[in-house]
Amino acid sequence: MNHFSISQLKQLPIVMTSMSRWDGDFSSASWSLAKTFSQKRPVLYVDYPFTLIDFFRERSTAAVRKRKAALLWGRSSLNPLPDFGRHLYALTPPLTLPVNWLPRGRVYRFLAKWNDRRLANSIIEGLKRINEKEFIFFNSFNPLYMNHVPPNFKPTVSVYQSRDNIRALEPYLRKHGAANEIQAIRNADLNLATSRQLQTDLQELSGKEVAYFPNAADFDLFKVAYKKELPLPEELKDIPRPMIGYTGNICHRLDYDLIAGICAANPDISLVLVGPRNHAGHTRIDLDKIPNLYFTGPRKIEQLPGFLSHFDLLILPFLCNDVTKSIYPLKINEYLASGKPVVATPFSADIRSFFPLIRLQKDASSFALAIRQELDNDTAEKSEKRYLEASTNTWEEREKHFWELLAQTFSL
Repeated sequence: MNHFSISQLKQLPIVMTSMSRWDGDFSSASWSLAKTFSQKRPVLYVDYPFTLIDFFRERSTAAVRKRKAALLWGRSSLNPLPDFGRHLYALTPPLTLPVNWLPRGRVYRFLAKWNDRRLANSIIEGLKRINEKEFIFFNSFNPLYMNHVPPNFKPTVSVYQSRDNIRALEPYLRKHGAANEIQAIRNADLNLATSRQLQTDLQELSGKEVAYFPNAADFDLFKVAYKKELPLPEELKDIPRPMIGYTGNICHRLDYDLIAGICAANPDISLVLVGPRNHAGHTRIDLDKIPNLYFTGPRKIEQLPGFLSHFDLLILPFLCNDVTKSIYPLKINEYLASGKPVVATPFSADIRSFFPLIRLQKDASSFALAIRQELDNDTAEKSEKRYLEASTNTWEEREKHFWELLAQTFSL
């Protein structure tokens, strides 16, 4: 490592792993960062591996069908994605063994290492195909793989980024992920955390320094919701106004009692949730029976500005618990780039740092009242302040900060 200057490191390809796939149902911080890095250097964005069981269960889906040759035979595993980044590649690794069900011990470690070798070999082969040997390994929150790198996998620099409190997530992820994440941090040269709470927790648990590296927004993409009059999406044409919106995964993080309360308190307002519906088992409320609650299904990140531009207000109705207190939500800067008023629950120190640009309320009645007040009292001046705040939280700024942290780590 010592023979590389920071200018030389900036030229190296980046191999990024995460728990998201590049063509998933909703945007992810890892994918956004990969696209930004790829403007100036090759980036291999590694798909979250499909296990044998995943392949069997999902064999009829479009995601598996288009990857079948790569998953089974290693063919067409590396694909350029010039529409997303100048030097961006998607790498599909071969099928891995399902090992997470095993108890921690010798068998689990043996099979997990077999998976890691299989993943490492596919990455090395992908690098060969673009004539690269030296590389930066950037694990963006995938502690289930490569927390111990195989002997033949020799990155010039190893980076680990935590983006969520895995110790408070579902049992499947935390079973091995919690311990694996600490090991990944101890093995990395540079460690990053997207929230202040994560930074504090992980430093205490690992005994290593962890840098604060918050999420950002694709400002150039989302600013059009502020700058331009965009066509009304087909899904919104029959929905009464005013419309308030949420974009993102409809999952365990959301407070469904709060959502129901907002709708009941403001029956003349339409609440539109844009994203995949993964709320089964997380609420007993029949959301489809709420008359002024609407679902559009998942939409690609490139489509979201069209929705934001026609929403009158945006919400972040997260629960306040051990999961969300470690979240710097990706969407906050996307929301602010649109210039629209935002009402959120005070779920983390990171979201609270945006006050007073956004309103913060926890209970349904106060939240519903804040929505009404923000709709009635919004101004062009307030809108511009939100927009300008988002302009300072871009992925390009985060990339600059990354190289600064790397230079500090190695005193370059």
